Amino acid sequence: MAKSKKSKVAATAVAGFMVVIMIVSALASIYWGGNNNDDSTAAQPTATPDTRIPLSSVRKLIDHQFDSITDGLEMSPPGAIAVRYIDAEDLDGTPLEPLKYQYLQPYETYGTNIVRSYHAEFWDGTWIELHELYPRKFNPGVFITQSPTQYNNHIVLIRNKDIVNIMGDPCIMGPRNKVEATVDVIEDKNASNSYPYFSELLLQVDHDAPYQMMAMNSPIASQYHDAMRAVNGSCERTITLIGATENTTTILNELAANTTDEIECNVTFGEGDLNLTIARITGDYDAAMGARIYEP
Repeated sequence: MAKSKKSKVAATAVAGFMVVIMIVSALASIYWGGNNNDDSTAAQPTATPDTRIPLSSVRKLIDHQFDSITDGLEMSPPGAIAVRYIDAEDLDGTPLEPLKYQYLQPYETYGTNIVRSYHAEFWDGTWIELHELYPRKFNPGVFITQSPTQYNNHIVLIRNKDIVNIMGDPCIMGPRNKVEATVDVIEDKNASNSYPYFSELLLQVDHDAPYQMMAMNSPIASQYHDAMRAVNGSCERTITLIGATENTTTILNELAANTTDEIECNVTFGEGDLNLTIARITGDYDAAMGARIYEP
C-alpha cells in the first residue's frame, strides 16, 4: 500500500523547553483537533496542570481487541519467532508484580500507565510493541518536534530516527516499516498474520495467565509457551513444549527430582496428539523465575 505523503506543516525548532511545548501544542491543534474530553475518571486537583493529550483527540485510532497473547499474534505481521504478553493490572498486588518493572516500558514512555503490553521479535531482527494506556492520554513532549507524518490516515509520531508510534487501542511502537505493516494487518481482515505459526500450541494452553511468552525454533524446543500466575501467595509457572530438546528434557527431569521447600516441579511427557512436554513449577517468585530450562 502506498504511503501517504508527508505533512507540509512546518515547525520552527528553537532551543528551550517552553518553545518545544509551544510547537507540540501547535501540532496538536492541527492534527488532533479540539476535543479535550478525558476518557479517564475526573482528575483530582494538582499543583501542575495536566498537559497530556487524550487519545480521543487523535483523528484516527488503532482499534483492535487486546486481551491476550493471541490478540497480539493476530495483530502481528507474519514472521514473529518470539512474543511476550503482560497484563500489568492482574500483576498488581501479587508475588508476580516485579515482572512489571522487568519487562514493561516505563511510565515516561507516554506519560501514563501501560496496563497491557505485547512484544514481538521477528526473524529479520525487527520488532514491535503494543501498549494499552490508562488513563487514555499521553504526553506529546515524548516525541521529537518535527512534523508528524501520516500512514493510512493515522498520525505517525516520531520518537527518534529508528522508532515511531501510531496511537490507539492499542498503541503500536517500533521501526516504521514494521509499525506500518502492523497497521495493514489490523485493518485488512484478509491479511496474513503471525497467529498460524503458533496456533496448534495455543489450543493447548491457558490464555488467561497475566504473563505469557512463546518462542519457536529455539534451543529449548521447536515451540514452547511459558506462563506465570499467582496462586495462593505463590507463583505457578507452566511451560508447555512441542519437540523439547534433549538438553531441556534432562534439565526438567533434574528439576523434578530435586524438589525443595522453595520449589516444586512436576513434569509429564507425551501429552496429547502433539506429544507435549508439560512442566509445572511452583514456588516463590525468585525460585520460579530462576528455574532455568536451558543450559548452553
